[in-house]
Amino acid sequence: MKEAAEAGRLPHAYIIHGAAGSGKKTFAGYMAAALLCEKGVKAGPCLKCPSCIKAMTHNHPDIIWTVHEKKTVLAVQEIRDQVVSTVQVAPYYGPYKIYIISDAQLLNEHGQNALLKTIEEPPEYVLIFLLTDNADALLDTIRSRCIRLDMESLDRKTIEEELISSGHSPGEAKECACFARGNLGIAKELAGGSELRELKDQTIKNIKSIKNLDALEIFRFSSELDKETGGQVLDIMLKWFRDVLIIKSDGARDNLYFENDKAVAARQAEGLSFESLGRIIDRIEETGVRLSSGVKPEAAFETLFLKIREEYV
Repeated sequence: MKEAAEAGRLPHAYIIHGAAGSGKKTFAGYMAAALLCEKGVKAGPCLKCPSCIKAMTHNHPDIIWTVHEKKTVLAVQEIRDQVVSTVQVAPYYGPYKIYIISDAQLLNEHGQNALLKTIEEPPEYVLIFLLTDNADALLDTIRSRCIRLDMESLDRKTIEEELISSGHSPGEAKECACFARGNLGIAKELAGGSELRELKDQTIKNIKSIKNLDALEIFRFSSELDKETGGQVLDIMLKWFRDVLIIKSDGARDNLYFENDKAVAARQAEGLSFESLGRIIDRIEETGVRLSSGVKPEAAFETLFLKIREEYV
């Protein structure tokens, strides 16, 4: 992108694709700051000039971060108000006016069509970054007019070093990096003692003791879940049983999501057949479908835990 900018061949629209926590916003903000850096894009972002300081604190008038009121939808009127109706206003300071549209997958067809004309015929100074975790949700007409950039996973060592430099212990850094699988955002969230960390720890505690988990404990845990946290629990459970399956298949003890708990996973691998593991994984995936179809998490997870417990008998 820096080379394209220096050569005057910078495309006007990009799709930046990656999972939540993969660094889409960080990358978009970094590139926006670099493109507007007063020392030039090749040196930027220098992080010292007034433009960079404004950019890194989200106070730059030529970098517009769109916002949306509802978590599940990016309304067409929000796109019209924040993007379409303002593109003709020239940048205040730098050579570009940069729009960073987070959660672009939440745009419905009307919203995307409202944005399409701006992408097709933007003013010379306009750049648009569409950030999404599901590029396939965007219309073909949008995708064909944008350059797609996919966020790559980081290696575990890089994530561990970043967490350690932030003050976390090597053991904690390793645990979070193993689970995050290249996603620095998730690793930081876990290391920070977030709700995800509590959810992960409680889910794994239940799975470890599932043979002796009584119906009341299952009910209490299930009753606290909603659709979003339920989806996170299912992801955690799939990762756990993936580890168990790997250990049972070839005895491998490396490259696990839960390396600190590999001894427990190994004991479960001894007590479960391949057929049982297959049924468990199928039931976890079926529960995800049930949640998507509107089944209450409480009922879905009570059934799931009871069915999994049967495989340990």
